[in-house]
Amino acid sequence: MNSLALSKLVPVFLALLSLVGCGGGGDGLDSQEPGLSGTITIESGTRVDSDTADDSRLNEAVPNDSPSTAQLIASTGILGGYLSATSGTYPDSGEFVFEYVTDEQDTFRADLAAGSTIAVQVFRDSVFETPAITLSVAQGGVLVDSALGTGITPLMVSAPDAGPSEISVSTSGGGPFRYVLSVSAAGVTNFQSSHYSQPEFVLDEAIVLMSPEEQGRMGPQGVAGALSASSAKPLGQGAWLVRRDPVGVVASQSPGSAGGLRGVTLRWIAELKAKPGVQIAEPNYIYRAQADRDLSSLQWNLPLISLPLAWQAAPSRGNAIGVAVMDTGLFTSTPQTYGDWHLDLDANAVPFNSGRILDYVSADLDIDPQFNDRLGYDNNPADPGDGKPQSSNFHGTHVAGIVAALANGEGVNGVAPGVTLWPVRVLGRDGAGTLDDLVAAMNWAATNPDINVINLSLGGVGPSTVLEAAINRADSNGKLVVAAAGNQGTDELTYPAAFGRVIGVGAVDAGKVRASYSNFGGSVDLVAPGGDATRDANLDGNADLVISTWGVDDGGDFIRSYAGLQGTSMAAPHVAGVYALMKGANPGAVTPGQFRAWLAGGVLTENVGNSTEYGAGLINALKSVDAALDGSVSTIVLSSPSAIAFDRARFNSELDFTVYPEGESVVVNGVAFDSDLISLDPVVLAGSPLPSSVAVSVVESNVVDGQSYATTIRIDYSAGGETGILEVPVSIDLRALADERDAGRHYVLLVSPDESRETIEQRVVTARDGSYSFSFDGIEPGEYFLVAGTDMDNNGFICESGEACAEYPVNGLPEKIVIGGERVTGVSLSTSFRRPTIASMGLPRIGFEGYRLKNDGNQTAQPVRTLETKR
Repeated sequence: MNSLALSKLVPVFLALLSLVGCGGGGDGLDSQEPGLSGTITIESGTRVDSDTADDSRLNEAVPNDSPSTAQLIASTGILGGYLSATSGTYPDSGEFVFEYVTDEQDTFRADLAAGSTIAVQVFRDSVFETPAITLSVAQGGVLVDSALGTGITPLMVSAPDAGPSEISVSTSGGGPFRYVLSVSAAGVTNFQSSHYSQPEFVLDEAIVLMSPEEQGRMGPQGVAGALSASSAKPLGQGAWLVRRDPVGVVASQSPGSAGGLRGVTLRWIAELKAKPGVQIAEPNYIYRAQADRDLSSLQWNLPLISLPLAWQAAPSRGNAIGVAVMDTGLFTSTPQTYGDWHLDLDANAVPFNSGRILDYVSADLDIDPQFNDRLGYDNNPADPGDGKPQSSNFHGTHVAGIVAALANGEGVNGVAPGVTLWPVRVLGRDGAGTLDDLVAAMNWAATNPDINVINLSLGGVGPSTVLEAAINRADSNGKLVVAAAGNQGTDELTYPAAFGRVIGVGAVDAGKVRASYSNFGGSVDLVAPGGDATRDANLDGNADLVISTWGVDDGGDFIRSYAGLQGTSMAAPHVAGVYALMKGANPGAVTPGQFRAWLAGGVLTENVGNSTEYGAGLINALKSVDAALDGSVSTIVLSSPSAIAFDRARFNSELDFTVYPEGESVVVNGVAFDSDLISLDPVVLAGSPLPSSVAVSVVESNVVDGQSYATTIRIDYSAGGETGILEVPVSIDLRALADERDAGRHYVLLVSPDESRETIEQRVVTARDGSYSFSFDGIEPGEYFLVAGTDMDNNGFICESGEACAEYPVNGLPEKIVIGGERVTGVSLSTSFRRPTIASMGLPRIGFEGYRLKNDGNQTAQPVRTLETKR
């Protein structure tokens, strides 16, 4: 690409955990020679057993097998561990011997909140005897709850009272095993996704989708003959159910009971997929009646900006308002044709119009073969995927879901689930687009009367007079333009967010604190939820990621999915969605100019910090809708802040109450909170008027350094002849900062891209300041998979269930990374003991057994023995 073309690139602000790749940022390990370097972040609240078999091999184990040697852990979080009632050698180790050691008990110490749940999930090799396992919790030296089992199903216990507690995991029989221990606040469990699911399917059957060229050419006998199957049943739209003799029976979910037959069926399906004319071949999965999967409980970002209350005030939820998402396009299961979008977005996407251009990616950056003219523009904004290391895959789909996902009790909810979504594709290969394409799209949108707000989760540091003129034209025509402020963590002006008539949006976590990556200064007009994977500010046991719609294009199959990402790209569509709610509630009163005036006056936001970092503050959907309706919202009480987060440096907070509409008197009917943890001053009593504010303080004598706690202030009230409930979550996090996060010694591998998955290069790293830094120098140019993980049981494999694992760019969806003549720097991965669900990956990961370690003489720590064959 020539220098002129490079100067026109407008890179997208991709979600940091999943999609940051080459270029930008150093990790202190970079050199000038070709190679690869980067950072592995650790999920919030993660710890590791201090005496694993890997530690014992290196003589670095710290015993934790009794109350006197108990290992201190946080009061909420996740931990990976190892136990074995025996010692010995793993069978079939090959030339190199891998040993497991006896470790019959691990004991941990934590200051638990009342009702805390402790769960353990066990993972073992089928060649070993099933272990007998005990999980227990003691308080004051007295056993308060225990559970016995074999590890086949998770064990759970709970702490009835708050206070210092000892958690013990022990085994009295069986071979070595890995386990994942989770400690959660009352009512929350976190062990469900600690392994890759192994779903049920019918043996000797497959669902096959023929390629478009083959569809309609053959009947059942022809399809069966072409696929060497015993029968074929048409399912419509080119899909077939094919069987082979003998007809299968339902396979058990337990890999051990029918693993051989399951493997045979899967190999047959793989052969089907390779046959000419077959586009997709997959198992015939078994589905059972159950409630629809609703991920809204994971969407901390919506209540953070008072959206549930705003929906009550604006029941149309943005109906008839057009939102243009200018990004990588929109996920569809059929990218060659318009429509069939992600189910959470399909009903809101604008209908097809053959004369309308919605894909503005020029031919030199496009990978979409549908060109209607020499520029490469066409009428189909489908995201075609690209499978490249810096993949832009479905970034636009994630952004669109934040704005416009349907509120139908399934999947996720968007900020404005009633809007009309205009997907406009302006970013192509590697998540990049050129200025001319963006200007062309902006000029088109500026005169489209059906578009009211334009979201730009993209940017660069170069200002453009032509782009600013196009944006100003759109603004003059009544379209609010919202843009991501950037993920560089600096105050360098970033465009288009820094343009005067663009609303630049920075990012905060679940505790309303600026995300470490979020830009500040002149590019930030206000902030919105963008997430931060290194934090769990609301102590729900999950990293602060923004959950939204996603897709998978594994092997050319397009499967709808969901993903949690972080970035100012995620923050901007929250503001675009709130504007749509405002516009839908009162179209005549809400204009871009009026929005800016309200913003400057502090009418739309909550004050969460200094203006340099947070601009006008955190967007508040209810305040914004109330402004649009000129104060005619039904009587509602809001708190500022809407959630209180205490830490080591902050034990006191002021809680202000605001009544909408103003002037309405409010009477308290009841107050509830954990008085052992916090106090209110003045005391709020039933039957008394609600004060304008109260001071909330931590009861210091009842909390212990290194632990975390959670409670909720609930106020039942009457106002204006109506009753209501105000709930303010309160978290007290006295844990140390990020430097205590530790997922264990990590082996970082460059793995061959072929089916052998042979480890070509290997490094060993340990956690420092809550993350790992790695570097590969002098690497042979080529394509690799980049993975990392623990080997706690010392069997020569990483990333097995129960081990910490990181895969680039997303765990469960590894993509090839290309190393060429220039050094690849700033690569970012995230490690965790959790595993993505099938919904996140699109297809199950059946038969995955981890990655082999090797000894290549180039490690940065103790040498690792090579395993020649899988046990």
